[in-house]
Amino acid sequence: MGKWFRRLLRVIGVLILLLVVLFFFATSTIDTTPYFETEYYRNTIENIEEAFKNKTEAKGPMLAGFARTNITPKIISGTSDPTKGEFNNIKMAGYGSGKIATAVHDSIFAKAIAIEVNNETVVFINADLVAIPEEVVKKVTDNLRGKISRKQLFFGATHTHSSIGNCMPGYVGKSFGGEYRPEVVEWLGQKFSALIIQALADKQPSQFSSGYIKVPNLVRNRIIGESGRLNDKLDLIAFTQENGKKATIGAFSAHATVIGTDNEQYTGDYPGYFQRHLEENGVDLALFFAGTVGSHSNQGLGEKFEKAKFIGETLADSALSALNKMEYRTDMDLTTISSKIEIPKLQFLYISDRLRLSPYLGSKLMPKTNPIHIQGLKLSNLIWLALPYELSGEYGLDLKNALELQGYNSVLSSFNGQYLGYIVPQKYYYYDTYEARLMGWYGPSMGDYLMELNFKMANELTHTKL
Repeated sequence: MGKWFRRLLRVIGVLILLLVVLFFFATSTIDTTPYFETEYYRNTIENIEEAFKNKTEAKGPMLAGFARTNITPKIISGTSDPTKGEFNNIKMAGYGSGKIATAVHDSIFAKAIAIEVNNETVVFINADLVAIPEEVVKKVTDNLRGKISRKQLFFGATHTHSSIGNCMPGYVGKSFGGEYRPEVVEWLGQKFSALIIQALADKQPSQFSSGYIKVPNLVRNRIIGESGRLNDKLDLIAFTQENGKKATIGAFSAHATVIGTDNEQYTGDYPGYFQRHLEENGVDLALFFAGTVGSHSNQGLGEKFEKAKFIGETLADSALSALNKMEYRTDMDLTTISSKIEIPKLQFLYISDRLRLSPYLGSKLMPKTNPIHIQGLKLSNLIWLALPYELSGEYGLDLKNALELQGYNSVLSSFNGQYLGYIVPQKYYYYDTYEARLMGWYGPSMGDYLMELNFKMANELTHTKL
């Protein structure tokens, strides 16, 4: 009896030791090193300074071209034909592992506006997707090589959570949109590429204007409610071609999550209603970009599609009111900057206030980290930063207000073709919230680090010290 008992104790001891070792290698303490003392910061600053030297600048009359394409998958019961956009089991993205779409409530689109100033070209590409998948951007870049470069393409999504899934590799991609399927990416890549070519071919002399209107009744701070700061600006950009056709871009900070997890129909959510309402009331092409959605949710009257309609059409009516007061110009001052940045090691998956999953194991759950792109644009009195993450409205408000004091309108858009999670103020990092604990992937300093880069880009574009 004693011998077997001693053996049992030894086995238990070995198991405990193995668990301790496993825990040691599977977890890591949160890195609180000041970001400005790190190698990734020094390398990024060098990259950005080099990008500043190579920025594109142009002045003169503006050309603009418009295009749209329907990207609603055709739901069939037979054999799929991805080349025709026909699928029998494509999933939706946004709410976890993805539901199989069974119907279409309203069609979803990708749209583009190409602008040219003195032979320098930029294209805004927007889609009714939860994000712009990096794999799709790679396809587009390869398809259009020699015609237009990645740094000239400003991608953005409406962030509807009821659109196309199966587009993002890795555990995280699967968790939010189902298993990665290359044929879906190939199809979307072809659709986006043709869209951009169409917009470039449509360019003609045009006028431009920008502005904003506050719509506080449609957005709320979802981290701490009414006591939280609120970015309630609907940012607006308008183009009018010499033939009279009009295009409008709206950017707003309320999450497009009106339609919830029980839905099995493709829909553009409230941004879809926003775009359709504008296009039914004098605007030929309407686009919606998710703005600083990292801490902001929607609010409005009704439930489900009734609520989405109320928010989208109320937002569109506000836009129409502002558009009627905006002043247009033809001669433009264009500056663009594109830079690659480095990021801290992963601190993914909350274990305790001090511990996260080890960077090595975390990297196995995430898609491969490719060079991260940030982009900046100055178009006369408009500053646009295209960002690869969901920036908190509280963070964004500081930069937007600083720019407004210098006479600039601004757009801070999310989902420019990559995804780094939620970026919320450091004061919320240890707060028990979805944004910080589940979606804050890079430690407590990530927000301040990225905001320094955003201010640095804005300073260079405006030749000021904000």
